[in-house]
Amino acid sequence: MKSTTQISSNQQNERSFPLTDFQYHATVPSADRSVAKKTPTARELQNFRKLSTEFFATEIPRDYIAELLFFMLITGIAAWPIVSSMVAITRLVRNY
Repeated sequence: MKSTTQISSNQQNERSFPLTDFQYHATVPSADRSVAKKTPTARELQNFRKLSTEFFATEIPRDYIAELLFFMLITGIAAWPIVSSMVAITRLVRNY
């Protein structure tokens, strides 16, 4: 949105900034962009779910096993220092 400048003839001789009119006009959106989206019907959603279930049926077990192995690896790496410190503390307490 641009403001409308108002320049008079006597202002051109002076070295001052032009007066501006700060009444902005918002643009009206065009009618072709304001069309509402069509909401999918229950039948279309059911078909999409069926298609996605069939497509991912063979990949889900493979992904699940890989994610389980990575989870176990990360959990083991995170638990190792905790268990090691607990062992060190019990040895310290036993020696007293």
